[in-house]
Amino acid sequence: FFSFFSQQDTTYFRLHHIDDDDLSHPLAQIVVEPREGRLYGAAPHPALPIDVVAVLEKHALEKLREAGVQRIKIDVALFGLCKWILDKKRWKDANLVAKYGEEAAEAVEAVVLGRPRPGHSVLGVGTFRAAQAMWEDLANQYGHPANPGLVQDHIALFSGGRVVETLPFVDLREEAMRDFGGTLLRIHY
Repeated sequence: FFSFFSQQDTTYFRLHHIDDDDLSHPLAQIVVEPREGRLYGAAPHPALPIDVVAVLEKHALEKLREAGVQRIKIDVALFGLCKWILDKKRWKDANLVAKYGEEAAEAVEAVVLGRPRPGHSVLGVGTFRAAQAMWEDLANQYGHPANPGLVQDHIALFSGGRVVETLPFVDLREEAMRDFGGTLLRIHY
């Protein structure tokens, strides 16, 4: 079942198991800012498939439309992006290296592996800056509607949505960096 609660200008939509009597253990959650027409922070329980988020997003989107919000933005986490990059060591792709350079390739590898680049003591701003152009290219490939995956499900679910921006390294939580490099796609409806 669904629940929602508001704090100031933010509403939290949650999906719960039927036995979650005190609403303290949501199976999935999404954050909505109605004034901004923005949905973000979609996250399912780790034991559930990501498809659960699509159901919650659809519910939140319907509520925004009922409230008369005309322009809606959804920030979609690219769950699985790091695994997709790592599985084929895509930072070694000759075309990408030629386009962005060795430093970018090393930085992308460092982000995917979650470790500092050789000669660096931390995985931080310098690495993110060096990786950014190649990372955005890879994120756009992963998130492209022709590539089967999560983002295609979002775009298909909400007809008329279009990707307008790639936002790399914005969610710096450890689990977000490990899974999707903290990268979001902004979709407008």
